[in-house]
Amino acid sequence: MNPSNFYDFYQNRINKQLLNMFNTLPFQNSILIKSMKYGALIGGKRFRACLVYICGEMFKVHIITLDAISIAIELIHSYSLIHDDLPSIDNDAFRRGNISCHVKYGESFAILSGDALQSLAFHILSTYVMPGVSDKKRINIISELSYSIGSTGMCIGQALDLEKDIKQLNMCELDKINLYKTAFLIRSSMRLPYLSSNFFSKKILSLLDRFAICIGLAFQIQDDIFDFKQDTEKCKKNKNIYNTYPNVIGIQQSKKKIKTLYQEALSILKILKKKSFIINKLELLIDFIMQRSK
Repeated sequence: MNPSNFYDFYQNRINKQLLNMFNTLPFQNSILIKSMKYGALIGGKRFRACLVYICGEMFKVHIITLDAISIAIELIHSYSLIHDDLPSIDNDAFRRGNISCHVKYGESFAILSGDALQSLAFHILSTYVMPGVSDKKRINIISELSYSIGSTGMCIGQALDLEKDIKQLNMCELDKINLYKTAFLIRSSMRLPYLSSNFFSKKILSLLDRFAICIGLAFQIQDDIFDFKQDTEKCKKNKNIYNTYPNVIGIQQSKKKIKTLYQEALSILKILKKKSFIINKLELLIDFIMQRSK
């Protein structure tokens, strides 16, 4: 199986689902809707949505249910990127190879579009048809996602990032920031389909959590290496980029840490395989991710 084939399939599916959903919204000509579409539809690897679909297949979740979860996850991710790019946070003029939302539509509309994308994600999870998902499961899904992105997840990660001193962090402190800021939403990309299924095992959930955290941190380190290589001057001058893995532990140690996380993720998949779960797509996905050029 070629990993790019199924990755392209899931990427095309979620892009179509997102576009169809946005086209049903009122006020299509408003700057708000245009900025929301821009932030969510332009570019994007859809890695988190791909995880939703693959994990959902493992646990035999209906693909219509996975569509709803994937849309919600991608909306949350897009909202976080729009807000991260704002002048008051990371002050980035470019995102996904295009100018940032606040540069194109203005800071006020970027803030509103991020807010609207977040609320839209929960509207979808609470109202979309999700075959096989009881109301109790739906509440658990909403609870999980909200927990992973607020003051106990992504937002506290961003806050820790903003609160850090100009002095260089150690690797443990950096891991903590990226655990909350990046890995927790990736963890939800696996937890939500699992919570939609008819399986329940604390041991399996724990394995999924560890796997997601491994690939989430590896993904972040890889992005840090890409950014470091592309613009070392920016890394030296911008305090928000200074505390990245290549700056803290160097390029070679960063690559070594990716390899360690990758091997741990593979060992977790072997355990799941012994429990009769089909893990070949997850194996191919992490190979695909580790070999990506950006």
